[in-house]
Amino acid sequence: MPRGCRLITFQECSDARGSLAVGEARRQIPFVIERVFWIYGVPPGQSRGEHSHNECSEVIVPVAGAFDMVVDDGERRVTVRMDTPQRGILIPPAVWCRLENFAPGTVCVVFASHPYNASGYTNDYAEYRASMVHTVAYDDTHADEWNAFAAKAKNATFMLDRRYMDYHADRFRDCSLLFYKKGELIAALPANWDEAGGTVCSHGGLTYGGLMLSPAITAVEALEVFSCAADYYQKRLGAVRWMYKPVPYIYHRQPAEEDLYALFRLGATLHSRAISSVVDLTGRPPMRELRRRGVRKALAAGITCTESSDLAAFWPILTEVLQTRHGRRPVHTLDEMELLRSRFPEHIRLFLALRPDGQPVAGTVVYETERVAHAQYIAASAEGKALGALDSLFDWLMGQRYADRAYFDFGISTEQGGTWLNEGLQFQKEGFGARAVVYDAYEIRL
Repeated sequence: MPRGCRLITFQECSDARGSLAVGEARRQIPFVIERVFWIYGVPPGQSRGEHSHNECSEVIVPVAGAFDMVVDDGERRVTVRMDTPQRGILIPPAVWCRLENFAPGTVCVVFASHPYNASGYTNDYAEYRASMVHTVAYDDTHADEWNAFAAKAKNATFMLDRRYMDYHADRFRDCSLLFYKKGELIAALPANWDEAGGTVCSHGGLTYGGLMLSPAITAVEALEVFSCAADYYQKRLGAVRWMYKPVPYIYHRQPAEEDLYALFRLGATLHSRAISSVVDLTGRPPMRELRRRGVRKALAAGITCTESSDLAAFWPILTEVLQTRHGRRPVHTLDEMELLRSRFPEHIRLFLALRPDGQPVAGTVVYETERVAHAQYIAASAEGKALGALDSLFDWLMGQRYADRAYFDFGISTEQGGTWLNEGLQFQKEGFGARAVVYDAYEIRL
């Protein structure tokens, strides 16, 4: 079947009185029905349809007689004989359709997801082909085009640049996609493929990895892009599910939640939800007295805050804290972080809190984007903790170094897919004026 099309079998109840077939909205008919119309009396040799819908979905049922249903997504064209009232066909947006070869006395009923809108049709096949979204699998020859698109997409950050994504390419089987319309790249999807689980993840190696959107993309085009992606993964990879991690809104350059609407339309379910603690720097709330007390203590001890290039001085502090408190190591090795910082010196920065003798006692690695300063790693030695070094460091970062940003993101305080909240860590972050922003993951069944 072309993209998104499928046959729907309705439950039939038959007895001596005859037969009754049942179809319910949001069940057999996978949308809320906004309009119903019926076609009948079609003369021999005539056809109906010959168009595609920009947004409307339809389910077409032959309640009497029979006809041929031609469906075409620009890559596949299929003709299906519709000849029983127990079976309908789903026609999603952006699929060309034609009804032909009507048997005498045929009556077909059409259930539509939207009211009639004359401007919601494409009636010229050449125009339809030219305006279609075309899906292209990413490979290394697209790297420069991908990176240029990420730099201007309205919801992308440098973490979706291939130079960042591919530092651990050996751990993931890439299945990223590019989407073109009229020769222009309008969207790109970072993704990897888990063949054993039949799962596409966008993207398993990143905190987020949702669809990158052109500033000019429309909501209807985003729906078509999602449909193309789902079709590609199902038909080409045999995927049975798609795990999708959208970019949180605080990182958007412009409003860019077309993907969330598309997830709703595809019937996606919320799989996990993590809480990240974020300070709104445009109206920064006051810190709690406990955090202010730490700042005063650090000032009295002569603690100073500065930007540094000495990751090697900070990594032992970070490694010890993670190992002692959580039994884990940093996600990035020191060599990996040095590599990434060399590729993105304007985005990855290290800030340290120093004793009067210049010895670091606390620090944070910050990922900078246009709107957000994100604390990727945070750690303080036992001495630094006792001296309130982190309180002083974050007060300086938010009050001076990043005062021109919209948000300061302390990162997540949840584990196990969000089902467990580290309340002590959350309380500490909230002490700086941080409040919750969620990092979501959705599951789409293909």
